[in-house]
Amino acid sequence: MLNSEILLYRLKRQIDKLKGITRDDFDWKLYNILYRGEMIDIAKEHTQILKEGDYTFKDNKLAKSKEELLPLHPNHRLLYETILQLNPRSVLELGCGGGDHLHNIGLLVNNTKLYGVDLSDEQLALLRERHPNLNAVINQYDCTLPFPSTFPQVDIAYTQAVIMHIQTGNGHMIALSNLFRVAVKQVVLMENWRKHEFVEDIKKLHALKVIPWQEVYFYYRDSEEYKKPHLMIVSSVPLQQYKQLTDFAILRDGVGK
Repeated sequence: MLNSEILLYRLKRQIDKLKGITRDDFDWKLYNILYRGEMIDIAKEHTQILKEGDYTFKDNKLAKSKEELLPLHPNHRLLYETILQLNPRSVLELGCGGGDHLHNIGLLVNNTKLYGVDLSDEQLALLRERHPNLNAVINQYDCTLPFPSTFPQVDIAYTQAVIMHIQTGNGHMIALSNLFRVAVKQVVLMENWRKHEFVEDIKKLHALKVIPWQEVYFYYRDSEEYKKPHLMIVSSVPLQQYKQLTDFAILRDGVGK
């Protein structure tokens, strides 16, 4: 029954696309089914849940320390490595799903306070199933609504393939604004750069003073595995160690190459 519901949702999206109507990439009530399937596929080639000593961080590089270990997915390795380089005392993941990223970052970055936000009952149940002892504060909330003032302030807020899927109305703009409302130092984004005009949208939010930072600085990092620009760092202060993102096309045009 659920598989047929997923197919029906996809058919509705195709029909709406022909009519010029946008919908989110997924019906979020059914997303957990697809998410579990994706995890099964990823597990065939990549380690998803790290254990102590699986990876080492040396000279600002995150590297596998056990030959027999399946590597992290390139997206995840680059994301974790960047957060390690920035050395935050606290991080928040928007769309924390099954909790693997929070677990792995908590293992790699010492004494870091962890926070996660997700909309789905099923996703949060999966998080408790996979990481029953996760030392993190998890909030259930729709990121396309403004975060309440009670949400924590953190050094870094990040996403891993979340905002790219929000296509309805101005939901992705609200999700972006939420990230910058809670992040004091940096926002780190790993997204499909063709889905939204991320740099322009962030600049608009800053001009409207929705983003409370005095300045915004854009940087990017290349993926060693994919040999292309791949990850965006937006900072409230200048960062000398990263390449400046002077043109969003640097990221956008690299998608799919």
